[in-house]
Amino acid sequence: MDRTFIIVILIVTVFTAFLIGYSVPPYIEAGVFSGRKEKGVESKIDKTLEQHYKDLYKTDEE
Repeated sequence: MDRTFIIVILIVTVFTAFLIGYSVPPYIEAGVFSGRKEKGVESKIDKTLEQHYKDLYKTDEE
C-alpha cells in the first residue's frame, strides 16, 4: 500500500477515536447506555433562579 494512504487512515482513526472518547462519557453519565427507566441528569433549580427565568419572558409592556 501507499504510505500516504496509511498515514491518512491513521489520522482519520485518531481523530475519530478522539471524538468518540469526547462524546461518550456524557451519554454514560446521563444513563443512556444503562438499564434504568428514567434517562437524563436531574437538575435542581432554586426559587430565585426559577423566578429569573420567568422574568426573562416578560416584556417592557407588562
